[in-house]
Amino acid sequence: MKSSLLLALLTLAPTEVVVRDGESLAQVAQRALGDRGGASELKALNGLKDDTVAPGTKLKLPGADRSRAQSVLETARNAVKHADAKMARREEAAAKLKEAETHFQNARYQDAAKAADGAWKLLSESAAQPTAFTVAVDDTGATTVKSVSGQPVRVEAEGVTRPVLVGESVRVEKGQPPPAPRAPLSVPHPTQPADRLKLSVQFAKSGLGPITLAWQAVEGAEGYEVELMPQQGEKRVLTATATQLKVALPAGTYRWSVRALARDHRSEASTEQGFEVAEAPAKPINLQVQPSKWK
Repeated sequence: MKSSLLLALLTLAPTEVVVRDGESLAQVAQRALGDRGGASELKALNGLKDDTVAPGTKLKLPGADRSRAQSVLETARNAVKHADAKMARREEAAAKLKEAETHFQNARYQDAAKAADGAWKLLSESAAQPTAFTVAVDDTGATTVKSVSGQPVRVEAEGVTRPVLVGESVRVEKGQPPPAPRAPLSVPHPTQPADRLKLSVQFAKSGLGPITLAWQAVEGAEGYEVELMPQQGEKRVLTATATQLKVALPAGTYRWSVRALARDHRSEASTEQGFEVAEAPAKPINLQVQPSKWK
């Protein structure tokens, strides 16, 4: 049933997108692929020479190969990230991963998946360090096992065994068989405001201006945590259930990052972005003096 549903969803997925008035290629990629970085893929996929696209232009979208390549890439990234620096063939695997990333950016999804799979296999075959994992038991008796490094951990309960790969975790309820392991949450990608953007806003009487922070959705995330760091003052930690957060801020310079949250998962924090908040200049008053008959 699940396979049939997935097939139906893939069949209904759009195959092209029409560029809207005023849209950049990065904005089209954000709307169609959920990732501004996908602009390079659209550029390669449609044979574009630059990022300028006329409104009304129909652009071909990636097919199902992109999703598969993304999944394999995420596994390879996680394997390289958690591999011991002294592990044999780690540098070779990192180079293979870089090759996969280049293929992906150029919309060569099958080549990207193949190279990423090769990177993962290089580390799997040379994982000589001892296996490391963490075990946590909560108040309800549920046990969470997370594989940190080395070979996959095998978790067994109620006659069912599950392999847990590096970076994955599984939460086993008391008296229940282990479910399928959960892959690590992807890192959210900030989308608004653009890095180093200067925002001109009308301030309220309180001296605060409304600012919207937004980011790309992460599959499996139940919420998000935003760290907001003013150039002067204390860091603030804010939470959100959606992919954007409105916050009132005084004029100043800020840095911020976001991470995805789930019940027993926290992603790595995104790359920090910066922006400046400044008060918009007052609107000029237009005075007109009508000529008078009086002398």
